[in-house]
Amino acid sequence: MRSTVEHHAEDYDDAIPYIPEDINNTMNEGDRERLLRYIDPMFLDSTPDNVTNDADQVFEQERYDLDDREQPELLDDFDDQPEETQMLAPRDYQVELYEKAIKENLIAVLDTGSGKTLIAVLLLKYMAAKERDERLHRRNTKLAFFLVDRVPLVPQQTNVIKANCDANVIGMYGEMGIDKWSEKKWKQTFEENDVCVMTAQILLDTLRHGFVHMDQINLIIFDECHHCTKRHPYNLIMHEHYQRCAPEDRPKIFGMTASPIHGKVGSVESSILTLERNLNSRVYTTMKVKSLNVPREVSVAYFPAEPPEPTRLHRQIRKKIGHIERLRRLFVTTAYAHEQLGSWCCDRLWEYLLRDLDQRVTADTHDLPKDQLMAEDRAIKEAYELAKGAAPDDPDLTSRTLFTDKMIKLLRCISIFATVDDLCCIIFAERRHIVVALNLVIQASSHFKDRIRSDIMIGHGNSEDGDITMKFKEQDRVIQRFRDGELNMIIATNVAEEGLDIQPCNVVIRFDFFHSLISYIQSRGRARKENSKYVILVEETGSGGGQHAKLEDIRRQEKEMKIFVSEHPERNLANYLNEGLDDEDDDDEEDFAERIYMVPSTAATITMHHAVPLVHLYCGSLPSDSFCTLKPVFDIYPAGEGFTCTLRLPSNAAVLEVTSEVARTKAKAKRLAALDIAIQLHKLGALDDHLRPKSSKRQILGEMAPLLDDQGQIIGSRRRRHIYEKRTPRFWELKFDEEEEEDTNLKAEDDKDLMFAHNSAWREERDPHEPISALSHRVAAYKREQAKEAARAPVIEHSAVTTDTNGTTSADAVALDTNGALVETNGLPNGNVDKPGVKAEEEEPVKDIGPGPFVLWMTTILVEIKYTPFQVRHMALITWKELPVIPDIELYSRGNPFKVSFRPTVSSFQLNREAVEKLAEFTLSITSAITNKEFQCPLVDFPYFFAPLKTMNSETISYPAASYVPNQAIDWDEVAQVIAKETPAVDLDDLENCVKDKILIDYADNARRYLIQEISKDLLPHSTIPADLKIRETGYESFAAYYTENFKIEVTRMDQPMVRVQRITKVMNFLMPVAAAAPQEKKRTATFVIPEFCKVFWANASVYQSAMLLPSIMTRLDSYLLIKEATIRYDLPVKDDMILEAYTTPSASMAMNYERLETLGDSLLKFIATIRLYINFPFSNEGELHCLRIRVICNRALYRAAKRLRIYRYVTSHAFNRRYWRPHHFVTSSDTPDTLKELREHMLSDKTLADIVEASLGASYLSSGLEGGLHCAIQMQIPFDEIKKWSDFQPAYIISRDKVPARAEVKALRSVSVPRVEEIAGYKFKTPLLIVEALTHASLPNSTAPCYQRLEFLGDAILDFLVIRYLYAEYPYADPGLITDLKDSCVNNHVLGVICIKNNLHTQIIHYSGRLVRAIEEFNMQLEKMEEDGEAVGEYWTELNVPKVLSDVVESMLGAVFVDAGFNLDPVEQVFEKWMKPLYKNHVTPETLKIHPLRKFTTDLQRLGCESFMLRNHTTSSTAADSQKCVIFLHDKPLATGAADNIKAARRNAATKASLRLEEDPDLLAKICNCSIISRRNKKHEDDDDDE
Repeated sequence: MRSTVEHHAEDYDDAIPYIPEDINNTMNEGDRERLLRYIDPMFLDSTPDNVTNDADQVFEQERYDLDDREQPELLDDFDDQPEETQMLAPRDYQVELYEKAIKENLIAVLDTGSGKTLIAVLLLKYMAAKERDERLHRRNTKLAFFLVDRVPLVPQQTNVIKANCDANVIGMYGEMGIDKWSEKKWKQTFEENDVCVMTAQILLDTLRHGFVHMDQINLIIFDECHHCTKRHPYNLIMHEHYQRCAPEDRPKIFGMTASPIHGKVGSVESSILTLERNLNSRVYTTMKVKSLNVPREVSVAYFPAEPPEPTRLHRQIRKKIGHIERLRRLFVTTAYAHEQLGSWCCDRLWEYLLRDLDQRVTADTHDLPKDQLMAEDRAIKEAYELAKGAAPDDPDLTSRTLFTDKMIKLLRCISIFATVDDLCCIIFAERRHIVVALNLVIQASSHFKDRIRSDIMIGHGNSEDGDITMKFKEQDRVIQRFRDGELNMIIATNVAEEGLDIQPCNVVIRFDFFHSLISYIQSRGRARKENSKYVILVEETGSGGGQHAKLEDIRRQEKEMKIFVSEHPERNLANYLNEGLDDEDDDDEEDFAERIYMVPSTAATITMHHAVPLVHLYCGSLPSDSFCTLKPVFDIYPAGEGFTCTLRLPSNAAVLEVTSEVARTKAKAKRLAALDIAIQLHKLGALDDHLRPKSSKRQILGEMAPLLDDQGQIIGSRRRRHIYEKRTPRFWELKFDEEEEEDTNLKAEDDKDLMFAHNSAWREERDPHEPISALSHRVAAYKREQAKEAARAPVIEHSAVTTDTNGTTSADAVALDTNGALVETNGLPNGNVDKPGVKAEEEEPVKDIGPGPFVLWMTTILVEIKYTPFQVRHMALITWKELPVIPDIELYSRGNPFKVSFRPTVSSFQLNREAVEKLAEFTLSITSAITNKEFQCPLVDFPYFFAPLKTMNSETISYPAASYVPNQAIDWDEVAQVIAKETPAVDLDDLENCVKDKILIDYADNARRYLIQEISKDLLPHSTIPADLKIRETGYESFAAYYTENFKIEVTRMDQPMVRVQRITKVMNFLMPVAAAAPQEKKRTATFVIPEFCKVFWANASVYQSAMLLPSIMTRLDSYLLIKEATIRYDLPVKDDMILEAYTTPSASMAMNYERLETLGDSLLKFIATIRLYINFPFSNEGELHCLRIRVICNRALYRAAKRLRIYRYVTSHAFNRRYWRPHHFVTSSDTPDTLKELREHMLSDKTLADIVEASLGASYLSSGLEGGLHCAIQMQIPFDEIKKWSDFQPAYIISRDKVPARAEVKALRSVSVPRVEEIAGYKFKTPLLIVEALTHASLPNSTAPCYQRLEFLGDAILDFLVIRYLYAEYPYADPGLITDLKDSCVNNHVLGVICIKNNLHTQIIHYSGRLVRAIEEFNMQLEKMEEDGEAVGEYWTELNVPKVLSDVVESMLGAVFVDAGFNLDPVEQVFEKWMKPLYKNHVTPETLKIHPLRKFTTDLQRLGCESFMLRNHTTSSTAADSQKCVIFLHDKPLATGAADNIKAARRNAATKASLRLEEDPDLLAKICNCSIISRRNKKHEDDDDDE
């Protein structure tokens, strides 16, 4: 992703980030002529850059007129904004080496973790500053290169440099397509950046291709510079290019390493001298560095394994696929794994590798049947079938049959360290396949379950069959999970040894022996925590040599290296300084002859010569339009022996006027005045610390610019997703953790964009984390509810709930002998180390609810369904507590709605333990039956019970009924029947009574279950098959003949009638309003059955039918209970059905979702946030207010608020899925963590969470009006300072207004006809000066009143809300997309310009612009002519040129009425009814709608699930017909381009062509888009689910 802003590391606490998969975009490959129909040839190869916008940004730009042809590429300016970062403070030894590096080329030798990179950053900052100075007297530019050896280090080091240096930094690596960059692209890249971070090969290639030359480089930093030997790119750069460059033009060299010795060496001294010669540098270290935590080294000896015989599976697979040449690598790697690890690892690795090949074959062949596959593909699939299960889970970790001695020793080490509470471990192995195999063992063993959370980190590998690859983004994710504690073990190749920012560990294990000193030092350096261990597995040869001798030699080399680089005076910088060679010259300060002003923080200066153009620049940045030119006015007067200058700025400037001191010349007086006013502007904040105007346009674009997280995803966007906790209703718990539930210590906002908003008076006086509520009675209600729930809960004997906490063993259990070698300990079966006085962990006693009797509550579930021919029994819900009032819910049977009601009894009732146990058994049985699962649940964990009643849903019961006795209403006979689960044979002699309200099980045909439609007495087993029916028996002589041939059974009684039946379908989704496709009956599904071969199912049909509805009913009930919790927790004044709608996402596929409420809430939030900003920032102009508003209401801020409040807990996002439904706490023996994820987690995008916040506002407004909407906003942590209720706005405004000097003088009233304006508005003003402000244009010189811009800002938000509210009521069934389109047509410059003219408001505008007079006159004439010609139909104004001033004053007048009315919306609504509503009703309707091409394009893409589209404007100062261009990117490739004489038209043209391209190539999106890949996969998973 591209962004001009910093990468932001999100706090993921309870959320797991989801990163979309990469996909290869090939849409622009192929026919060039076809592409040129849509794309300008100059943009065919273009890619998005840091000024590319998403569609939302573009619409905001158009809304606030941010496109500026006079300032082409406006967004480029934003790039120059310095990032505010926390600088790392260098230590003394780092400063020491940095100062030496300034003087000469240097190789810094410091241990891993001692901060070598910071020295490099200090040097980069020094060189960047030096380069800026030198560029003043030379034309060519120079830049610095930071070279790394591995691709994953590029983004890591780029981020480090960006965070600590103000230079422009770019990270570059091969996957960016650098090899295809043009010379122009390289030149642009080097001109725009000061530092390039890249792999060494890229610089070497770039030097070789002549895109850059050595004399254009001022500094090269070599990370891990010990690689600079032989043919390594580091060495080639030095020899091929550095050495050939003239000495005076060579760049500075700085190398960093933990050891200057690389590979096998003879002499330490010669190795160091060689590295010095290769890098033309001197090796230095320092004695000042504090000793890092050195781990304790532990050697573990193992005996090498004899060459093993191939495993049985290995031989079988060789027979299957051994002839396939491309798969030879698999046999080599598995054989090596067998030799090193053992037979189990070999077989398990086969399964792992073949699974990947099998999946590729499946994907490539589109799931063709096996018999249609090519021979090779078929052989791969057969080999995979052989491998599955060959190495079963939970192997014996001590078996020498399964594992080698080396492997057993490793597993023993892991067992010991697994008991460490804060384990943080890396295991190093040499080969990628060994890494994978080690991880497979750990994850397959129950011995490590819940103690070891491991993953792998390996290099990139290649695409060869049998190889294992890992992209650097995946590496980053593993590192992040390790850093966050989600993982406590990484198994890695040497990719984790050097450079990567992996957190310090307390255990490092070398599974494979190292081959060099650097590998030894770097892997050991990963164990930097206190009391850490460094374990080396050493091969025991018995001869006294081998790896033991190599280890001693490595340790000797390290000692020699340290002595060599520290004891020689000519190399040791500390000694060098001690010899008094400190002869640095200080730079003399320049003596300036003229006055200057310097900004201390940036050293930016204003001189007298700079001041005048700076003031002009500032005036040009003030908000204005095309009808006024804002510029300073210099009036120079004689004074004594010289002159003075009075400088006046426009009325919306921060400083209006200054007069200079007396100067000898007019020019100097002018400069002195400019210098004086410029200094004041900076002190007031109108000029930033770089002495640039705070451009409103740049600021707004800056606020709208995306903020990226560590994965490069835009925070607050649709595409950025996380996996969150999905809560189950606490109502179902007998007792929940009050401490957890009362977790209201919400994390305060730490984003710098919102700090000001939260730094308010009421938060200082009270708990800053607690939402302040004006409706405090809701909080009291919550606490009362908790007290009631606690009282209702049955008493549980606490003595029965005990946990032994002595089963955990600390890190002290690691046993070391006197030589530092690991010694064997007695491992217990549970993995704990046997220690004296410590007992093994005892099993936790089973909880129990006690003997009873129990107080329970019964709620009858009434189902008013008319679309079934079968009877449905009343079902009761029995709960431990009284169910709160639940509104009636609407379900759908094949698209037909029916109502479900919850009718509680008037009081509780009691049951003994035996009865409760029966209900529990009934609930388990019936839910297991309808879901085809075998549920289990301890009685104490039952959330509720189901009970069949004696009445049917066709019978009417009046509620409440005092005589209704729950215990007597329950059909205990049915309960007993279900518990017994008896399935008697059908009584053929009393068939009618036997099958009444029964389900038949056809044991002749796989025990399928059927509902009985009728007994067909006219059909017998030997009857011929009715010709008018197409059933399974069609084509057979009789029913009996079908049974004989297919089931090999004979009918014994030919006089028995056939029974017409209907197959019982799987549990259906009754929550979805759209009728699902009818399940396709299988060919063997019966229409008639022979009763002789059937048995009677143990549950009655009416009960079973009722039970089939329960999953949908309980799913909706859970949602209601959750939102009730949310309503109480967040203190929201909202109706249940409204808040349920607000918390239901479109992905849930319910009858309602939050989208309409979000549209309403969005406009309400903008409205009330604008009021607060208008009041609290009286000195801010429109642009500044808009920036503040973006900070408060942007998706990023709302998402963060939602996350802090943990709103995700209460959201319904999953569509009903029969495979996952179960009562809470119910489990099956086949459950795994993966199967339970759907119940406990859900994936939500940032945008979804932000939308839910806005939807909550909409729901609160509809429930409780503006007061409720404001209260909800406060509860959602949107800043409102001291505002608690709507009536607080007016007092706050009065206090704020008193701080501001009078903004208008009474004489200003002469310029407007107050009675006429009041007549136009239909409103009598209490403060007429507000009329003057609302109608005053910025072109008025020396105005005694402010211009209308602030009131326009307020009125814009008011109008947005009123329009959305009008559309919401006018079109109650319109989808959010239509409402948005209608709103765009109701609120734009064109329609508001027409409203202004129609109401004659244009005649009252106060301005001083002849151009504006002519523009209004021309527009008025165009309108009159269209009306005369009968063309005033629909949105007839869209192609007219409308002066924006007309729409501005309409909005400013709405703002003026609102302020004058004391922030009461009623008078504004009357103006809306008078001015807007008639025009909207006649001209803006769904039938007359004209949709903006860009809006249509983006809506279409979003509807199809694509979110990866962006726009890039290319603006120039030209006015030619095609001078302004726009490129639309789809998944980072150009989709279409447009050109026109203005950028807005260019965008429309580009969007039109983009839509055309998608229409003409309907398969394009499916080929390149991965945005909705998850939903597609989920859908496929559902589709593939069988009917059983």
